[in-house]
This record gives sequence, C-alpha cells and structure tokens, in this order.
Amino acid sequence: AVHCFFGTVATMALLRFEIAADWVAAAWAAGALLLVAIAWKSRRRLFLDQAFLVTAAVCLRTIAHNFYERSYFPAPVSLSPWLCVGATIALLLAALPMAFSLKHPQAAGAGASALRRAHRALHRLPEQFFFFSPFLLLTLLLAVEMRKGMVTVAWGAEAVGVFLFALWIGQRSFRLAGLGLLLLCVAKIVTIDVWRMQPRDRYVTFIVLGCALLLVSFLYTRYREALRHYL
Repeated sequence: AVHCFFGTVATMALLRFEIAADWVAAAWAAGALLLVAIAWKSRRRLFLDQAFLVTAAVCLRTIAHNFYERSYFPAPVSLSPWLCVGATIALLLAALPMAFSLKHPQAAGAGASALRRAHRALHRLPEQFFFFSPFLLLTLLLAVEMRKGMVTVAWGAEAVGVFLFALWIGQRSFRLAGLGLLLLCVAKIVTIDVWRMQPRDRYVTFIVLGCALLLVSFLYTRYREALRHYL
C-alpha cells in the first residue's frame, strides 16, 4: 500500500513538471478518473482513497493557479480557463457513474475518531465527493470568467441543470445543491445586482431567473410524489 501511494505521488509530480502549468489540474483529474476506474475494476479501495486525495489536489490546484494566478492579458485559446478548467470538470464528472457503484455501507462505530468517521463516510457515499468537487469548480469558473452582469444568469442556468440532473438520477443532495444555488441567485439579485447592474443586464437577469424559478416550481408540482421518496 505504501509503495502504491508513492507511485501515485511520483506520477502526479511528473505531470506537474512536464505539462503546461494551466493543464496540470486537468492532467491530475485524468489521473483521478483512472484511479477510480482501477478501484471499480479491481474492487481495491486503496485506489479510491488515492482518487479522493488526487481530486482534493485538483480542486486546490485549480483554485490557486487557474483562478487566482491569472494574468491581466487574455490567455491563448489553448490555455483558456474555459478549456482547461472545463476539461478538469468533465473528467471529474466522468468518475461519477463508477463512484455510485463503489458505495460501501459500513457503520462508523461509536468509538471511532473523527478522521476515521470522515473516511468511512467518504467510502459510504463516494459519489458525493465526485459531484460536489466539480460543482464547486464550475460555480467558481462562472463567477471568475463571466461578465459581472451575467454571473447570476450563469449561476441560475447551472442551478436548473443540476436540479434536472438530480431529478434524473434521484439524488436528494444534488437537488438541494441546485436549489441552494438558485436561492443564492435570488439573494444576490436583491442585495447586489439590482443596485449595480446596467438596465439591460438587469432585465435579462430578472427574466432568466424568473423563468428558472417557474420551471423549478413546475417540476416540483409535476413530480411531487416522486420527490417524496428522496426526502
């Protein structure tokens, strides 16, 4: 197990120094996807632990480099955040179907430490980790790259997409994430956007977010009985 971890660390370090800086997070995300695939195929949960660690490193790298260390000049197309971070998000989401099959129901134990309980919780619900990591990155990507007047619109579209995805696969936590982001959009409009936006952006934001709220309300009414099973 120790040698296996060292091999993974060496591979990720090699990618760090041999790939263009803006693409390192995407390369690590591909490594995380590969580790999840190995765990799914071999049923050795050691590789799932490594995938968790690499995915956490992907999030930190993306936030610290792709979002924070940004140049004032626009990046070339090959190094665009939309392309680099978009590929990272897509690779992490690709691990989601396999993560569902890697669920491992087990009790945490009354005397277990907090770290042990957290570790077992990750193994019980690995799909949560591989959903909320790219969800966070996508939300931050929209906040950083979208024009200020269009951030709320982009978040509203993301919230509706997440909500529809949650209805499709029947995941309560994903649905609540979409609703939470949609409510954040409403709060942002009332407290910030309505005072600072240009008239055109304000109209577009109100129209798009109003349509999103009506759609979510309709879906709740239409699938009320099905949603009760997720509560």
